[in-house]
Amino acid sequence: MKNISIYEEIFGAVDGEVEDLGSDADDDKLKSMSLKFESKVPNLEDMCYIMEKVLLREPSNAVVYAGFQKVSRARDIWDRYQDIADNVEQIYLFGENDDDLPGHENIDFVYLPSGHQLKREWFLVVDKDIGSTMMVAYDQDGFGVEDLKEDRNFKGAKTSRPEHVEKAVELLEEVREDLS
Repeated sequence: MKNISIYEEIFGAVDGEVEDLGSDADDDKLKSMSLKFESKVPNLEDMCYIMEKVLLREPSNAVVYAGFQKVSRARDIWDRYQDIADNVEQIYLFGENDDDLPGHENIDFVYLPSGHQLKREWFLVVDKDIGSTMMVAYDQDGFGVEDLKEDRNFKGAKTSRPEHVEKAVELLEEVREDLS
């Protein structure tokens, strides 16, 4: 089984110092093309939403890799993901198989087994001809910590550098192929 960490592979390669975003960073900071950060859940939600809005604007050849740690954490935004799926080539959603979300022809689930490193990571990788980007964040509090919810602590990076996105895609494809 390919038990890799996108965070471990990408974080060190992204330039810059780690910035503490707290739980309420401004949109300009979250829209940065390159950023190393420590953050709470609300900023990660906003950062992903900014990236997702681009995919909702018009159809593209994008392939999207999204990791929510647990499939159930996508439930609140599932309508948006189905709309995104109408505009992209494919979405691969990674996480623990703890929910049964409605299907879509352009969404495939990649269920992560117990102990897999990607269960500690929240990521969104958008691979397309122009404008590829990605965000990955490591859950510093540990997988399955439910009592913290929005107050969980993450450390991560956002980048649009092609070599970083390509590396993330390569690794996620290995995991996907290994688990299919």
